[in-house]
Amino acid sequence: MILPPPVRRAGFRARRFAIGISAAAGAVRRRLVHGPTRPGWTWSEELFAAVSRAVLATTAHHLHLLRPAGRGLAPPLSRVARAGLQVDTVDLGGIAAERYRPNEPALGTILRFHGGGFVVGSPRLERRPAADVALATSCDTYDIAYRLAPAHPYPAALQDAVCAYTALLDRGTDPSRMILFGSSAGAGLALSTLLQLRESGHPMPAGAVLLWPYADLTFSGPSMQANAAFDMLPTRELVEIWGPAYVGNADPADPLVSPALAELDGLPPLLVIAGGCECLLSCAEQIAANATAAGVDVRLSVYPHKVHGWMILPHLRETVAAVSETTNWITDRLAGRSPCTT
Repeated sequence: MILPPPVRRAGFRARRFAIGISAAAGAVRRRLVHGPTRPGWTWSEELFAAVSRAVLATTAHHLHLLRPAGRGLAPPLSRVARAGLQVDTVDLGGIAAERYRPNEPALGTILRFHGGGFVVGSPRLERRPAADVALATSCDTYDIAYRLAPAHPYPAALQDAVCAYTALLDRGTDPSRMILFGSSAGAGLALSTLLQLRESGHPMPAGAVLLWPYADLTFSGPSMQANAAFDMLPTRELVEIWGPAYVGNADPADPLVSPALAELDGLPPLLVIAGGCECLLSCAEQIAANATAAGVDVRLSVYPHKVHGWMILPHLRETVAAVSETTNWITDRLAGRSPCTT
């Protein structure tokens, strides 16, 4: 008997929950016996890495059971965010976006792309970080619901991102006061968007923030293997399932598919942040190297012993530092000050 989709999804959620509990128990046992997996790791980091890796590996093998984009969790905003922002849903050239508009006059505009390997995730799921960046930078912030693979492989997400950007220009947004902002796959999408804007002759934004970029769909670089045992991303599933789901019939080495491999001449300043223990560290390093070779103003900040997406843990010392670095970089760019490169 073939179960209806809601029943299958319910069973899938229960299985993921059980796998997460098992992974958490294993992490606790390992820590009690052997100590921290990496120097300085907190208990929250141990659990985050182990549980995420196990659950994401399971998710990768059942992409057809994922909840459709635009549904699912929508974490409540903080009291400060609710008081300081106006939040609504807008249409950007046919692309739905959640908008976070500060009550005070905006310093600029942020176009934000959520993470999720191009196969999961939504603006609803990342409401808190989107609201936080809007508040911290005093920027009118848009987080778009781009189409996801495998139903919509490349170039669907890129088309949506460019469409949203040009829609903001059509609304009168000044590109010199706009920042692209992406995490993980969203960072790769932000970089691809810059390349597409360069090719089409559209005006460039003031810069782009790339957090833990997932931007090399050839999955090259030594960190893919060197950090596989520590990271929260399941590298085997990335290479065998998530990557091909997004790439589809395209060439994974195409610069618009894997912008970490592209020549970056003519791009605006970039802030690239990565963790020293993430499997995609080489990707971030390649972006910084290519940007430097092209004469692009780039800052690469690598936080030692941190895994992919560690900033989801808000109380880590490194998260506080990275948030501060990101906020200062954005406000410097929008105020016309040139950030120092490293």
